[in-house]
Amino acid sequence: MLVQNGERPVWDVPTKSIMETLDFLFDEADDAIVMVNRNNECLRSNPRAVKTLGIFPGSMMDKVLQNGQEAGWTTFISQVNPGRKVTSRFGLENPSGAAFQDIEVIGTVFRHSNDVILRFKLGEQSGVDREGAQAYHSIFRHEVNCYLVFGKDGTVRDVNDRIRHFYEMDPDHLIGRPHTELLKIGLSDKDIELVKQGLKKNGQAEFKHCFVTAQGEERFYHIFIYYEQNGEFIFASVRDDTEKVLLKRQMEHNGSLSAIGQLAASIAHELKNAMTSVRGFTELLKLSAEGDSVRYVQVIDSEMDRMESLMAEFLTLSKPTDQEDEVFDLHKCLGDVVTVMEPQATMRKVAIFMDNQIGEAAPVKGKKHRMKQAFINLIKNALEASGEGTTLFVSLEHYDDDHVVVAFSDEGSGMTDLQIKQVFLPFFTTKQEGTGLGLPFVLETAESMGGHLFVKSELGKGTRIEMLLPVHERSQAQAGAEGAAVLTP
Repeated sequence: MLVQNGERPVWDVPTKSIMETLDFLFDEADDAIVMVNRNNECLRSNPRAVKTLGIFPGSMMDKVLQNGQEAGWTTFISQVNPGRKVTSRFGLENPSGAAFQDIEVIGTVFRHSNDVILRFKLGEQSGVDREGAQAYHSIFRHEVNCYLVFGKDGTVRDVNDRIRHFYEMDPDHLIGRPHTELLKIGLSDKDIELVKQGLKKNGQAEFKHCFVTAQGEERFYHIFIYYEQNGEFIFASVRDDTEKVLLKRQMEHNGSLSAIGQLAASIAHELKNAMTSVRGFTELLKLSAEGDSVRYVQVIDSEMDRMESLMAEFLTLSKPTDQEDEVFDLHKCLGDVVTVMEPQATMRKVAIFMDNQIGEAAPVKGKKHRMKQAFINLIKNALEASGEGTTLFVSLEHYDDDHVVVAFSDEGSGMTDLQIKQVFLPFFTTKQEGTGLGLPFVLETAESMGGHLFVKSELGKGTRIEMLLPVHERSQAQAGAEGAAVLTP
């Protein structure tokens, strides 16, 4: 019905009918259509606006604008008035992180309520194109490498979630920030300058750098950077080479150990030959010794026994490790290793106290040579963690009728809860010259014999490492031995 309102005729159309028509136009439009009030709150949005831009009723438009465009948007909205269509271009980013650069936006006024209707010209995309874009976006988000996208001005446009694992940074905090934010991860001005020179000269650059985590762990990254001329953006890929670098170090370390082992075996043989001569002359001295000389010769004889024992251990450790399982006395094996490690403990001014709480032999089945290496690793670690004047307690303890525990308790600096959780991970070490393979080797040795390894530690008080092992055909006389320490796995 047409009525007169002053000099201007208007159509008197029911409000409900207008909104139904508006909803129909919204749903049928190919472009993303949004209605917002003057406070930038979304009142209506069609399916494409919801699916592509992530704008739905209740959303605030300033949340999908790329950083630095808020002021321009405010000006744009203020210029959209009745009877005037305003066009501008903005960069948007939906909540999932997909970025839309330089999108044409057309704004008109919905006369019925003075709200603003926005049309986003996203362009035509086939179903296959959209699926492909989604697939690439999913790969970008979930790839194992860390990816960053920069604008020509150095602003971070996008970054995948792996930035959390690689550099302990929040991706939402980085997007829209200048590239200088990356100086916080250990990059220097010199590194960035080299990258700029490489991009300018070749369109690409690469370099390696070491990142130190908040926990003091070193990670080694290889970074590749490319300039995409068509899209006018810079793409950076960060690859974690930590395992490769540490494995290379370990191979070099193993080569050094092999050479040292061969040298030690050679020296041990030479010393053994020399001691044979000394032993012979000592026996001759026994025949003619009198008075204090008898006591001196006895001391020489005793020390010769000890030196021969040490040489025997060195020669054993230098032999190949491809031996069959055998049954051996765990207490004697432990005692032999303690004897070998006592000189090192003396040098560090640390006392070693050995205690056999089960009171008899503890037969176990496995590779004796490998077990000795494991004990050496454990005692060596304990000595390195101990201060002067402290004591290392090495004990053989009863657990149950079928198992025994070998415990190593030091009075060193102890470990944090995080270090305890990581202590058995290959290559994890808190020592500057360490390889991080000692305790994983000990754990593997214990598990190969049907046992396990446990760590208890407290900062400032020390660490106790317990090796639980099954006994081999052990008598029942040991059950319920007094003073046995109980291990709780």
